[in-house]
Amino acid sequence: MALSSSFLAAFLVAAASSVSQVAHAMPGSIVMRATSNSSIPGNSSSSSPMARVCGPNTANVTCLNRYGSLLPPSYSRDPDPSIGYTGAEVPDDSSWSLVQNADFVLFDEKRGLEILGSAPKISRGIIPVLNVIHEAPVFVPGINKLFVTQDGPPGNMSMLQLDLNTDPPAVSLIETDPPIYQPTGGLYNPKDGMVYLAVHGNNGSLPNGQKQHAGIARFDPKTLKAEWLVNNYYGFNFAGPNDLTIDPVGDIWFTDTDYAYVIGVSESPKQLQLATWRYRPSTGQVQVMDTSLDYPNGIQFSRDGKTLYVADSGLESYNPVPTRGAGDFYNYPIRIQFNSTGPRNVFAWDVARKGQDGTHPVITGKRVVFQSLEGAPDGLKIAANGYLVIAGGLAAGVDITDELGNQIARIQTSHPVENIQWSGDDLKTLWLVGIGGITKVEFDLAGPDLANYYN
Repeated sequence: MALSSSFLAAFLVAAASSVSQVAHAMPGSIVMRATSNSSIPGNSSSSSPMARVCGPNTANVTCLNRYGSLLPPSYSRDPDPSIGYTGAEVPDDSSWSLVQNADFVLFDEKRGLEILGSAPKISRGIIPVLNVIHEAPVFVPGINKLFVTQDGPPGNMSMLQLDLNTDPPAVSLIETDPPIYQPTGGLYNPKDGMVYLAVHGNNGSLPNGQKQHAGIARFDPKTLKAEWLVNNYYGFNFAGPNDLTIDPVGDIWFTDTDYAYVIGVSESPKQLQLATWRYRPSTGQVQVMDTSLDYPNGIQFSRDGKTLYVADSGLESYNPVPTRGAGDFYNYPIRIQFNSTGPRNVFAWDVARKGQDGTHPVITGKRVVFQSLEGAPDGLKIAANGYLVIAGGLAAGVDITDELGNQIARIQTSHPVENIQWSGDDLKTLWLVGIGGITKVEFDLAGPDLANYYN
């Protein structure tokens, strides 16, 4: 999850016509094709167009010359994170409009076209949603349903259930038993058939007198029966677990941030460092694993379990002076400040196993592998082939890199993307969820089979 008051103000002003505009999106095809002298990496001449149309015509696909690293001297870009990559101004190269209007931008043409396949498609506005933060998308293959949470005070204990057995999906609101207040990260565990949630709501005055601390919970997607697993560290509140993953030995790793207090779904300011944690279900042990990130966010392990990836949304932080959204749409204070030079990175660590039983994890070799083109990285997933798929957070899109962080492609939406999830029998449908929107992408980059995730 990632927010900024400047972004929300700009976004909410435009929200009045969001559904119809989102449905409009971008044209499905452009007939012009590239000339032979502007390949990727291609011609290094500054006179070559920066961008060109490429790929299948089922979507707007743009290839970028030499990663866009050489622009005419007249270019400019406002560092405010609410100004996306496409908000840069390149007045002396008319091909920049292709990047601005693209559904998919390819930085590495060969690998990018492999990702897209023969008929990539992006569908916007197919599901009307509230102009709130959408998070924690979880696909349950056995029942072919996608669960998505909606965040925002005074408190939301219901989730969207998208029945993917119909097209468009049948949408309904569900509530677990007992209700779970404000999850922001989720995953399906095929080993027990349960949906696990990182829950950041912390409130002592919920509807019907219910109380809840932030922590980790799970529920049965068939019966909706829920239970809590952990809600404290030796009596200290967590600030607000943000996202989670399960490692090869069954430990649950989760990130903890104070977004819950920032947006008013927690009554408790942070009591601990913002950190990355590990919870071992078999013993109940909770252990801190890293405290070096400003705002730890999305978290995943590589397919072999030997690398841990964590996103840092540290260009945002708590501000004691509250602001409000444009027009008071949300009608609650947002306590956040923004530092355009703050962290917006994905970090990687090597993972080793030690200890008496050989299962105790030790992470070393911290290194940055990616810096966001705009906004700050949020939800993070690993594709079947090991590629990183990174939700843009503030940004209206998703970045795709290889395991070393080399940029391959971008998916561009008309709403911010907080988190992502694959669905379908072939796991080639990717759902992008965020503030005021849900987008569906169909292409050839498959998600992992969770039952055989660690290879």
